[in-house]
Amino acid sequence: MKLRMLLIGAFAALLATLAVPSAATAAPADHPIAGVTTQSANPANAIASDNPNAGISGVSSQAVGPCPYTATCVYTDTYFGGRMFVLYQCRWYSLTNWNGWGSIYNNQTWGAWADIMDQNRNPIRGFSSGVAWEAVDFSPVWYIRMC
Repeated sequence: MKLRMLLIGAFAALLATLAVPSAATAAPADHPIAGVTTQSANPANAIASDNPNAGISGVSSQAVGPCPYTATCVYTDTYFGGRMFVLYQCRWYSLTNWNGWGSIYNNQTWGAWADIMDQNRNPIRGFSSGVAWEAVDFSPVWYIRMC
């Protein structure tokens, strides 16, 4: 009887441990930048508010908030500030009026890429899932390709 009660108690403790999420298992949407590789270009000439009229065709900007899981978020200012564009679909996006520095966070599922492209659709840089860059020069960027 004591053995059975001990086993039931141990099983209950194991279930309780597995049922409570820890910070290490929290979803990226819960912690938008924590746990991802953040890389900085560390530009001396990066200026916040370079992109006050920036746009992405077919996507409305919104106030900065957590970048949803399965999306790539593009920010008009460095360090994930300014306005935020949330990109979900696997396709090409056309950028307008991006005249300087901003930031990007690829929070897509594992293995998905977000590439920034020049006016001829040549790749400038690719961002694997889980990568955030706090300072990106968007001046030469005309397109973003997801997937």
